[in-house]
Amino acid sequence: MICVQLVDDHAVVRAGIRAVLESHPDISVGVESASGEEGYNHYFAEHPDVMILDIAMPGEGGFAMLHRLMRRDPQARVLMFSIYDDELMAIKAIEAGAKGFLTKGARPGLILDAVRAVAAGKTFIENKVAQKMAVHRASIGKGLNNLTKREFEVFHMLADGKSVQDIAKILHLSSKTVGTHRTRITNKLGCRNMADLARIAIRHGVIQA
Repeated sequence: MICVQLVDDHAVVRAGIRAVLESHPDISVGVESASGEEGYNHYFAEHPDVMILDIAMPGEGGFAMLHRLMRRDPQARVLMFSIYDDELMAIKAIEAGAKGFLTKGARPGLILDAVRAVAAGKTFIENKVAQKMAVHRASIGKGLNNLTKREFEVFHMLADGKSVQDIAKILHLSSKTVGTHRTRITNKLGCRNMADLARIAIRHGVIQA
């Protein structure tokens, strides 16, 4: 039996995924979490086989929680779940330690395939995203692809409207360190201000317009 943890701030989404997964006898949903903070605590209390983790959530988002989780348990098997099919998001997720990437528009059967693959220790990336990743990697990486994992995490939060102080608290860093990351990010992306940064994030599907 594969025990799954669902981490998504929308109860309707969690209910839909649960219904699909538990329609098959080899999968059960052991715990549901409505935020990154809850997801992190529930993971170490329940020790699920697979975590399905939404990227965009209030407070500690999916990427921030993934980084924190992997530092404590590098063997965690996480399937990132996103409304976007942007290849950069998938690349950053896999680089951060996720075992899979699936969009919320995927057919129900694909969710089952993904959970089973990740539970078995395999990497599963939705085909349309994998194709985009292949094209992306075949070209010279620029802009967002030049950000480190931590810089991308801070970029995501800045674009989502969080302040340096907010990010410092969430990531357990000093405000000075986050400010340094912000400067490096804006330099790498050629941003004049936070509006430029937000436009880049929207263009690449990192945040919703």
